[in-house]
Amino acid sequence: MKRLLGLLLAALMVLSMMGVAMAEEKVTLQFYIWSDEEPYIKDVVEQYNAEHDDIEVVLNVIANDDYDDKMKVLMAGGADVDVFDIRGMAQVVTYVETGTMLKLDDYIAASDLVMENYGDMLELSEVDGSYYSLPARSTCWVLYYNADIFDELGLEYPGQMTWTEYADLAKKIADETGEYGGYWVPWIFPFASVQGGKWVDDEDTSLMQYSLELLNRVYNVDQSHMSYAEITATNADYIAEFETGAAAMLPNGEWCVQMFMEDEAEGECDINWQIAPMPVAEGVEPGSTWGQFQFMGINAATEHPDEAFDFLQYLCGDEGAAVYSRHGMIHAYSSESALGAYLETVGKDSVSVFFDADKVCEQPNHLGYAEVLAAFNEQAQLYLLGEKSIEDTMADFIAQREQILAKY
Repeated sequence: MKRLLGLLLAALMVLSMMGVAMAEEKVTLQFYIWSDEEPYIKDVVEQYNAEHDDIEVVLNVIANDDYDDKMKVLMAGGADVDVFDIRGMAQVVTYVETGTMLKLDDYIAASDLVMENYGDMLELSEVDGSYYSLPARSTCWVLYYNADIFDELGLEYPGQMTWTEYADLAKKIADETGEYGGYWVPWIFPFASVQGGKWVDDEDTSLMQYSLELLNRVYNVDQSHMSYAEITATNADYIAEFETGAAAMLPNGEWCVQMFMEDEAEGECDINWQIAPMPVAEGVEPGSTWGQFQFMGINAATEHPDEAFDFLQYLCGDEGAAVYSRHGMIHAYSSESALGAYLETVGKDSVSVFFDADKVCEQPNHLGYAEVLAAFNEQAQLYLLGEKSIEDTMADFIAQREQILAKY
């Protein structure tokens, strides 16, 4: 009897110790992002880990240019990915089509997230009526300008302009200084069309052609901007071109604010940068610009969906918004406290342009849109390199588009 009692006590002790050990085990989540996002997301991860004893988020950073291709390989190969960064809605749709994203509807319904805080663009964030991702960052394109250069030339600071007026101003600055009047990054081509509410799968292609002809003017005709050919051949750094005064204006996204602030802190930027509204095509509503959500999603194959969503709502809710604001980034989850923190951090009145802009979603949630956009970009590049006429460019794009959309 004593022996039996001893065995029972020993068994209870073993079970108790196993329970303690299991309670002390942490769930580890593998989280993948691209490198530009590391400064602020690293802080969110560190803050979350400090507040949670039972979950540890491991941050994996992939170089910007390699991220999309590497993530496709990792996801297709069954790699250990729990939460991951997604650039835009077209990619969300692609991931959903391949069955690699976890549906979040039930998790969202049970959460404390106030979905209205994500704003109007949330309407285009569903796929077949369901949410598979949460917005983390809200992009917004504006016109940055170097106020020092305008002062030296005795020019008025830019306000709301048309794209034609922008091109005229860039040429004037280039002619007077011998430097570039502006810098246009080589990855956004149908800009005026998006501002006018016409995505590249729309039948009306007039503003798409307008966009390309405007770029051809500043790149190749006026040569007021570094040409597309030179940018791609030299892998030029648009931030460096602007910060060194080699370009007086820079149409670009809100992420530049964080990059300027970081360089200022390191003594690498001392220009008086300011912000103006994005120019528009003639007939397009003043104040119109484009932007999109950058999303976070959960791998459908994760072994820890509950823990992954716990981190996801932290990153994409109030806590993440506060950290983003302290880094000069605009979070998708809008609140008065986050807005106040952002304005205080940046310390420039002209950043109000971000919040006054009438933003059109850069990419819709249409099936096949990513493929259509890739076809447009391919044709745009050939045109801007001088290898095709604008007529052939548009005709070939329309033909490609018809073939792509016929599959859906």
